[in-house]
Amino acid sequence: MDSVAKIDPTLWKPSAESRKVFDSLGHEAVRFVGGFVRNSFLGIGSSDADLATLHQPDEVTRRLTGAGIKVVPTGIDHGTVTAVAGGIPFEITTLRRDVETDGRHAVVAYSTDWAEDARRRDFTMNTLLADFDGNVFDPTGQGISDLKAGRVVFVGEPAQRIAEDYLRILRFFRFHALYGRGAPDAAALDACRSAAAQISTLSRERIMQEMRKIIALAEPVSILDLMRASTVMTDFFHPGYLSDNLKTLSRMQTELDAVSVEARLFILSGGDENHRAVLDKYFVFSREQARNLETLFIAVGTPCGVKERLYRFGRVIALQSILVMAAMQDEVIPGEVIDVLQNWPVPVLPLSGEDLKDLGIAPGPQMGDILRAVEKWWIAADFTPGRDECRDQAKSIKLFQA
Repeated sequence: MDSVAKIDPTLWKPSAESRKVFDSLGHEAVRFVGGFVRNSFLGIGSSDADLATLHQPDEVTRRLTGAGIKVVPTGIDHGTVTAVAGGIPFEITTLRRDVETDGRHAVVAYSTDWAEDARRRDFTMNTLLADFDGNVFDPTGQGISDLKAGRVVFVGEPAQRIAEDYLRILRFFRFHALYGRGAPDAAALDACRSAAAQISTLSRERIMQEMRKIIALAEPVSILDLMRASTVMTDFFHPGYLSDNLKTLSRMQTELDAVSVEARLFILSGGDENHRAVLDKYFVFSREQARNLETLFIAVGTPCGVKERLYRFGRVIALQSILVMAAMQDEVIPGEVIDVLQNWPVPVLPLSGEDLKDLGIAPGPQMGDILRAVEKWWIAADFTPGRDECRDQAKSIKLFQA
């Protein structure tokens, strides 16, 4: 297979670690594939992690370990191993052809044909290969032209590619958001629309991986609107969701370098906590993500000042709750509020249970009541009273209660 283009040398920056991998496998038997080639061609930064090779996994392992490179069998059933050179991981996959697919899993056989391997990939722009010197190979003959034109086009028949893995529906929308220019490819969009119901057959982990990437885009609204109009995961969007609110929130988050997927999910949920059950249909939340989303619902529903919000919910949730409320109410957040949210040192109540014990207050309901009363007074005093003043306040409350 002959190269058809060469990436601008000022944009082509493979690492020294990747050279060690190429040297170990033989430069004619391995190629960069996917994102590193695609993004380098466009002048977009990318890590050089994915490689394709003619060698089968056992030969890849033998050659790499012989060169002192660590090998981890991360996807050995699908012909993938991960080489770790200089602390940098490289996914290396043997050329393959599909033997059997069911929309969720594929049975593959190894191949030595670059074009055959390309035919099983999703989009033409993802079939591009490059050698270590930046010479580009285009097995389908369409990859470069589609990439240059901003066309996200399936390899071969869109319906067949999607039937091989229904996650490709979501990948189509994400790739169009990132690389597409103009209207989406009509054949691809029709195929996605026709197979949309099959997304529910995928694992929640795989759905979440793609959807979080879409929602985290600098401007996710346009592509989410296209998904909704194409009947893709329509129940994911709450009936009360307003795309203008998400557009405003995303803009503010981007300006403050404070993107939060959970805050965007709040907007997509229409501010309705009951919609969480629908989110759980598609998402598997980590403990931290679940806690952040739950706390955000509480914070948005709690009327309080900016400093109290910071004190009660922490900097991240306080900021996101104010951004969410401003987006939903179409309000501008004053600069001084942003300054407090970003820079005010959140204090700790200078009174503890030990202090109350010293005042003769026994542990129990009364101690909790007094602590909460002092805290309320301290907050109303703009968090300024110190330990001695808080102790005096606790004494007065004790005497009053007595």
